[in-house]
This record gives sequence, C-alpha cells and structure tokens, in this order.
Amino acid sequence: MFYEPSKGHGLPHDPSKAIVAPRPIGWISTLNRAGEVNLAPYSFFNAVSTRPFIVWFSSEGEKDSASFAQETGEF
Repeated sequence: MFYEPSKGHGLPHDPSKAIVAPRPIGWISTLNRAGEVNLAPYSFFNAVSTRPFIVWFSSEGEKDSASFAQETGEF
C-alpha cells in the first residue's frame, strides 16, 4: 500500500501508528513549577544520543507532560 498522508488512507485506523510493533511504552514523569506531578505513558519516545545524553518524546497536542516539560525544562 502507498499513501500520501495529506490525501488520507481510507482505513479505519492510522497505519503510521502501527508500523512499529510492538511499540514500547515510556513513562514520562514531569513536575510543573507549582509542584504538580504528572506521569503519562508515551509510545513515541527514544534515546537519540549519549554525548550529549538526549532523550526525546513526542506529544500529539498540548498535554500536561509537554507543557510541564516546557515550563521546567525537565522530564
């Protein structure tokens, strides 16, 4: 199957989310400036470098994990 995401795929579920299976889950913990704690599962995460050590995660939409991490610079 070939599809251009901008033209849609016509399937009941987005195939790009099933392309890697099984998808490991990363538990992302964040703390905002007010001291509120958030722990959420993310399947789009990875370690991308050791020098410097870099771990990333991707959030679809503005969720607490993303906004808390932006607020404090840590996750």
